[in-house]
Parts: sequence; C-alpha cells; structure tokens
Amino acid sequence: MTEKKPLKTIDVKPTKTTMVKAGELIDIIEVTPLTLTDRKIYNLLIENAKQQLATPVEHCIDKEKLRQSRRGNGQVDESIMRLMSSIVKVETVREGEAAVLRMPLLGRNVEHYHKDGKFYYTFDPLLRDIIQDSNAFARLKLDVMLAFTGKYGLTLYELIEKRINLRMSEEILSIEKFRNLLGVPNGKLANWYNLKTRAIEPAVAEVNHLSKDFRVEVHGIKSGKSYTDVKIQWWRKSPDGENEAIREHLQTKMGRKARREGRVEDVFIYDQRLRAHLSDNVMEQARKILLEGNKRMGLQSAIEEWENTFRDAPKPDNPNGAFIAFCKKIA
Repeated sequence: MTEKKPLKTIDVKPTKTTMVKAGELIDIIEVTPLTLTDRKIYNLLIENAKQQLATPVEHCIDKEKLRQSRRGNGQVDESIMRLMSSIVKVETVREGEAAVLRMPLLGRNVEHYHKDGKFYYTFDPLLRDIIQDSNAFARLKLDVMLAFTGKYGLTLYELIEKRINLRMSEEILSIEKFRNLLGVPNGKLANWYNLKTRAIEPAVAEVNHLSKDFRVEVHGIKSGKSYTDVKIQWWRKSPDGENEAIREHLQTKMGRKARREGRVEDVFIYDQRLRAHLSDNVMEQARKILLEGNKRMGLQSAIEEWENTFRDAPKPDNPNGAFIAFCKKIA
C-alpha cells in the first residue's frame, strides 16, 4: 500500500471568504518590526496571489483593494516600503539540519500613481521555495482578519488558526520565543507585567471576541520567582459563542472595544453589511461606472457611503439595483 503524501499548502484552495497562508509565514520572527496595517496588506497580497504564490510571476492587484486595510493612500505606500525593506527569520531545514533563513517579505514592484490604479508585485525566490515545500498552513477568514484593531491580536489569531486542526490543544513556549512570534519589538514590553497587560491580554480578548471558531488562553509559567514560559491553550467555540462572534462582525467597529470589555449592554448598531448582498457582476459594473465618472470614487469608498445612507432607513428590496443607481448618481 502506497504511503499517502502530506497535503501541500500550495494545493489547498482558498474560498470566497477565506485565504490560505503558509505556516512558515505565520511563525516568522520580525527583524524589522511591522505594523497592523503592514500585516493586513501582506495578507491581502498573499490572498490575491492565491495558488500562484510559489510561481515566478508578477502579480497584480487593484490599489483600491489594499485600502481595505486602511483609509488613505499614504499609509499603504508606507506599508509597501516597510514590507520591501523588512527582514524576517524563518525556521527551515538545510541538508537535514535545522536552520534559520533570513529574507525580505516582498520583492520588486511597480505602482500606478493614480489612486485607483494597479499594484504589480513579486515575491523573493527564497520565499517561493518555502511555499512550494510547505505542508503546514492556516485558513484565515478575511472578514475576521480585516476586523482586528491590534497587531498582537491579529498575530495571535493567525498562530491559533495554524494550530487549531492539530491533535494538540496547547503549546508551551519560552517568553522570548512568544514575544518574537507576536512581533514585539526588541526593548519593548521587557518585563512580564507589561507584556501581559499591554500585549497578551488585549490580544487574547480581541481574538476571543472576533474569532467565529475558537477561544484561546495564554498563561505565564514561573521558574522560581521569574516567569520564563507561556502556555497557550485553545479550543473550539460552542454554537452560542460562534453566533456571538458572527453578530460582532455585522456591527461597525465603533464601540467594539467597549463591547469586548463588557462596558456596554444592548447597544443597537445598524447592520452595515449590505455589501454581502452585492453580486460580483454588479460590483464590477459599479467599478466601471465610478472610474468613468467625474468624482472617480473607489469601489470600497462607494460601498461604505452607500451603506451609510441606509443607517436610519429600511434596507432596499433590491440591493444590487439600489447600489448601481447610487453609483450612477454620485458619478
């Protein structure tokens, strides 16, 4: 009987609502610190490349799509520059021995000046080799990934999504390694109390609030009088917990921190996810209308403005038709 080959990351197909990220790109150590926006943009570049990530080709994405991670163009440009200049360390194997690989996250790229133009980009050959050989991955939910407001929360979410399907349900890491995986800059949050209160606790709270699938806990472990390790534990949510997370994604980010900390009770916020009712054909039609108009508004900005018009009004019976009419009006 032939031995079943392990599933390669590159063979795992993303879905309309999820992206696939190689485990090696999750358990990285940042030599150059990245921001929350940097990480979101990098995930969008990976998601856009899909199964061609390991192929030596130039990828193309609408600049507008990258603005899902942040408002304005300046911050996107700054993130691209950081991703190009950043160096990360990745655990690997060379000639049968454990080794560390140092590489940039992003290769050469070309960008249109126009804010609604295209961004063309490549990945480093060493990174493509890692992806080609990878058989550990996480399936990240795009709406969850984009909803995070803290870098450490997003990082912890990715770490657990990589591990959630493993037979293990807990892992013990040295504090130093956990700091590195979270992306805590050198010299920052040096003592346990600061690391716990300013990085770990906010990250755990945000993951448990936003994740639809699991909960996580992180505890310090003492050796003598000092904390030396952390224990990470995770388990799948009950249906009630899952429904609570889904409801949170249907609300605006306004008041999210207060809701997470239990400082608000029954606050009604209008469901702005009208975009979920828009078909791909309608969004493409709307994009063309907006580009040809005098205002030249981006698609995501138009969707947000359109949703806001129904904040205090009944939902439209025909969202697709209503959105096209709105785009024609503002264009």
